[in-house]
Amino acid sequence: MKVLITDGSNRSALAAVRSLGRRGHDIFVAGSSPRTLASCSRFCRAAVEVPNPHWRGEDYVDEINTFVKKEGIDVILPMTDQTIQLLSAARSLFPTGVVVACPDHDKVQAVSDKYRLFELARDLDVPIPKTIFLRGADGLHDVIDQIESYPVVVKPAFSRKKEGQSFLAASVSYADSREQLESLYATERALRYPSLIQEKIEGPGTGLFTLFDRDRHLTLFSHQRLREKPPSGGASVVCRSVPLDEEMVEAARRLLSAVGWQGVAMVEFKRDLRDGKAKLMEINGRFWGSLQLAVTCGVDFPGLLVDFLNGKLIDNQGDYRCGVRMKWLFGTLDHLLIRLRNSREQLHLPAAAPSKAGAVMDFLKIWEQDSSFDVFDPRDLGPFRFEAACWLRHAVGRKPKIETVPCLDRNR
Repeated sequence: MKVLITDGSNRSALAAVRSLGRRGHDIFVAGSSPRTLASCSRFCRAAVEVPNPHWRGEDYVDEINTFVKKEGIDVILPMTDQTIQLLSAARSLFPTGVVVACPDHDKVQAVSDKYRLFELARDLDVPIPKTIFLRGADGLHDVIDQIESYPVVVKPAFSRKKEGQSFLAASVSYADSREQLESLYATERALRYPSLIQEKIEGPGTGLFTLFDRDRHLTLFSHQRLREKPPSGGASVVCRSVPLDEEMVEAARRLLSAVGWQGVAMVEFKRDLRDGKAKLMEINGRFWGSLQLAVTCGVDFPGLLVDFLNGKLIDNQGDYRCGVRMKWLFGTLDHLLIRLRNSREQLHLPAAAPSKAGAVMDFLKIWEQDSSFDVFDPRDLGPFRFEAACWLRHAVGRKPKIETVPCLDRNR
């Protein structure tokens, strides 16, 4: 089977290339540059350079369609929010028989729109942080007096908002005071659209990963983040496989059933240290940055998804190795540099977070027992060499800051 994997600069794309390549599929990789992390894998048959979907959405779809027809692609596997939005909406443009491996556009919107998602969770009695819903920046003055304490977390409804051919990138922000919150809503373009203001939850973050079919989990995996980039919350750079949490499994089932989800998803929770409840953080309706950990532990999500799309019966719930750590080597280095350059207060870290000396010690524990690596693979060294060269080019002559530290994959 010929499979086109998009967004080749992402670690999730690399994991999918390796997984499906080892299963004997012919793998093609699309990216906005001639060489990408995933296209350097020995399992990549050919790479295609396409327009950047962030800026040239319609051109991107046209180029993908041209390549699909030329190569006789059977399955398109979109890997990021932008490409899922674009390709799910353009599904009818592709030749008959070509499978776009993501749910319908309406379902994608239902989980990617945090405003709608948290309203749904509230209606289903799925625990969420205390949340103020805003339709736009103008409504802030009506609700700001309801905020009991700071800091608060400000979440735009979309991490990527389509505007014409391009996408407006939006990210989670923190406000330590009323003045900072007002400044955010006065200056951030993404906050002109719907957004959420939430209390900051202290507690361990857990990702529940699922291949879901309308109203049931077909296969499940769970991991806990141990270190992130940036340290205040972002892509996991060190994570560990953990047993399934039945409270999270049931909450995810209720949410995904409500929208009739079909495909893979990551449902993220934090267990609140105050009341012990697992509270919803977000749902990503795509593969996640730590995908390789699931594959290493025995849950081959890319292969299972392709099998599912081809009508094969899937039933692999909870059968995986627990206690395995996965490390993104250059991500751990970025994490350390950010920690050393910034104070605990600047990074909004909890009191229990390691000191700077502790962060150094954590970084030096590279070769721990029961550890694995995502990009580094001695049987497939091309991607690691490529990543090392990219990291060095970005790092030379630049000071690592929170907002500018190089990141080949901002997916979680």
